[in-house]
Amino acid sequence: MLERQRYSAPPNCRTILTRFLGKPCGQNARARGAFFYAWTMPKLRAAVLIIPILISGCEAPELQVTEVSGDITGVSQWAPKRLLPANFYDLALEEASAVVGSYLATSDAITSEGGKSWQPISSLVSERWLSEEQEGFRYFEREGLRSIGETTFDSLIVQSAHITLDQQVEVGILACIDGTGVFVLPTDYDDPPEILWQWHPAYEDFEGDEGQWEQLEEYLSQPGVTWGEERAVQAWLVGEAVHSLVIDSWEQWWGVYEC
Repeated sequence: MLERQRYSAPPNCRTILTRFLGKPCGQNARARGAFFYAWTMPKLRAAVLIIPILISGCEAPELQVTEVSGDITGVSQWAPKRLLPANFYDLALEEASAVVGSYLATSDAITSEGGKSWQPISSLVSERWLSEEQEGFRYFEREGLRSIGETTFDSLIVQSAHITLDQQVEVGILACIDGTGVFVLPTDYDDPPEILWQWHPAYEDFEGDEGQWEQLEEYLSQPGVTWGEERAVQAWLVGEAVHSLVIDSWEQWWGVYEC
């Protein structure tokens, strides 16, 4: 959020022009970017005072007041009216949870088949974000990988929910995404053995026999076998209405939000 800056009144003409132009009076000022442009676009009343100063060579002009007859009607511009339903935030939480659940399940289904058939994800993400999803699925196809398992989520909270000036709904969420139950492996590998699913990922609590442990080690030591992690994620969802939200961004959250 931008903070409004207050400027104290300058003591004399030369000082005000030096601040206004960026150089002593009589020298040309160079542009300073967007802020300089915005700062040098004063209101009409300020312009009436400043222009005579420039013309008179830094001599304070006499202020002349001209009477204006008739009504002076101010022009006001208002943003479109944005009405929020009484249960807007509850709806946002419910719909965002549904979309995230569908998104994760659909992503798992696509990667389980090697990332080739990405089309089902297109109804769950925005057009802008679709290219990011396609690139992720192309990686699976290019590297000859597939996934097995299920990604879950919990602790989803609505960080922000509002209607924009162009009447679009935007919802920002934080959630814990648990990918520890998903293995990624080359497409020609066998599925993980049952004993692995029984103890993964809490191998420190393993209570099986030595033969079962060797079976675990043999499978997990194969080149290309990896599994997911539990991470906090921030996502933005957009839509024309709260019931038509789709994912518009998805990235790891590095702030304070423990999973």
